Amino acid sequence: MKNYYILITSDSNDLEALAIFKKRIAEKKWPLYGKTTYLKKIATNDEIVFYLAGRGCNSQSFIGTATINDIHLNDDLLIDPDKDSNVVNRYLILNKIIVFPNPIKIKSIIDKLEFIRNKKNYGVYLIGGVAKFNEQDFLKISN
Repeated sequence: MKNYYILITSDSNDLEALAIFKKRIAEKKWPLYGKTTYLKKIATNDEIVFYLAGRGCNSQSFIGTATINDIHLNDDLLIDPDKDSNVVNRYLILNKIIVFPNPIKIKSIIDKLEFIRNKKNYGVYLIGGVAKFNEQDFLKISN
């Protein structure tokens, strides 16, 4: 059964979330850390939406979609070069990547999203690096 997730990135000390997103998309891989929500539930062929948190360019926006093509476990003690203190547990290998020509501000569609029940405090639904949502919300964002 296919599941739907939001991969969330925020600013680091040195880079805005948009720069981190662009780098990861260019590499077609996304790191997950040991305490990432849904770490062991995310699977090949799941569909994802990318969300930029933080305060920089295009923050608080959905910025694209992709499909998980493969998952590579990281047996080495590899620190994410974009997030200095985070040890990478596994990489999601991405395909069918689509970057939206115009990012979608979350506030412009928040009333239509079912997974966000408390619209005033939407940020709590986007904590932990990964959020799970349903196919209907995926289609509202991706279309």
